[in-house]
Order: sequence, then C-alpha cells, then structure tokens
Amino acid sequence: MKKINLLFLILLLSVSCSGLKDAGKVFRNEKTVTTDEFLIKKRNPLVLPPDFENIPEPGSIKKKDQEDENKIKKILKAPESSKSTKKNSSTEESILENIRK
Repeated sequence: MKKINLLFLILLLSVSCSGLKDAGKVFRNEKTVTTDEFLIKKRNPLVLPPDFENIPEPGSIKKKDQEDENKIKKILKAPESSKSTKKNSSTEESILENIRK
C-alpha cells in the first residue's frame, strides 16, 4: 500500500509539471532562471520643456480665431456708398443679399 501511495505521489508530481525536465528540477529543488529585477536600467527623471511658461491658456486659441474671423468679416463688408446709380433687378438683389450673409 505504501508503494502504491509513493508511486501515485511521484506520478502526481510529474504530471503537474510541464515536462520531465521540470519534474527533475522540482525533485532536486533547483531554482529556475529568471531576470534579475536589480539589473533593470533606470531612466532620468522627467523634466519640464524649455518653453513651459509660454504655453497658451485654454480657450485663447478660439478667441484668437474669432477675432481673426471678425476682422475678415469687417474687411469683406463693402461700404454702402460705393453703390452704382444703376438700379439692380430683384434677382441681382437677392443674390447680393445671399452673398452678404
């Protein structure tokens, strides 16, 4: 009975390992080769970029775009005094109104 129990225990240990080579290491109590955690290369600490103080504030780009858009609209609006004395037809007036919008 003792021999059967010993045989069953050896069989159980050999099956639980991934192969007979690993089973031999378990029986001999050998260490497995792993990477050494102390040999990891350390990196330099993080630093701020040189122009960190010149970073734009949130929303300032949108304001600048709106200002530029308003300037363009002011430039594109032609003065009303430059109208010709010739009377425009209703079709021309509707087209000009659509362009101005």
